Amino acid sequence: MKEKIIVHDKRQEFLKGMKHILPIASASIVDGLIFGILARQTGLSVFEVLLLNMTSSQFAAIGFITQGVVGWPMILSTTLLNVRQMLYGLSLGPAFRNIPTSKLMMMAWMLNDEMYALKSAYVAKGNKASLPYYFGAGALDYVIWNVSTLAGLFFGTFISSPEEYGLDFAFVATFLGFLATSIVSRFYAFVALVSGAAACAGYYIEGTTLAVVFGTISAVIVGVMHRE
Repeated sequence: MKEKIIVHDKRQEFLKGMKHILPIASASIVDGLIFGILARQTGLSVFEVLLLNMTSSQFAAIGFITQGVVGWPMILSTTLLNVRQMLYGLSLGPAFRNIPTSKLMMMAWMLNDEMYALKSAYVAKGNKASLPYYFGAGALDYVIWNVSTLAGLFFGTFISSPEEYGLDFAFVATFLGFLATSIVSRFYAFVALVSGAAACAGYYIEGTTLAVVFGTISAVIVGVMHRE
């Protein structure tokens, strides 16, 4: 009887994770469509696009491919962009102590901006860290992203210039939404302003990669100084 209750609880947590990620993942549908459209224009196959979806910084990779930049420059730049994933992991790590390495590896693969926004808010509210909840949210998020990407690949033959319809702003709008829900105090607002200014400076100097690096480092520095 006890085992049945545990299985039922895990199923409920899994479904709860899917329910909670749905609004966030749905907001990313337009991003997936745009990515599919851009991938279509670069000539990537469906298989290659799905492989890219198993990694991160897909938009950056597509940008480099479009410009004819491949090899180490692309690998180094996308790696720098993904440094933020390490910070996500450090932030969530204390809530997932004593978890087997195999499960942590799967969690790390599922960790992205949407998942971090959801999980950090969930834990911050005093909820207990739940693996079924995490995997339920991650599974639905991954399915929605891939379906929207495949739709973009199909519609890419009809839309030649996404920027003409303002679709290129959808990616920015999604992250602005994450930011808006995360500003819960004056200090968080201050961190957002500082990191935003640093990101703008980085973008002015070298583009998107340096913008992400500057924004991330400045936010970490402000956070460390605040704790001291």
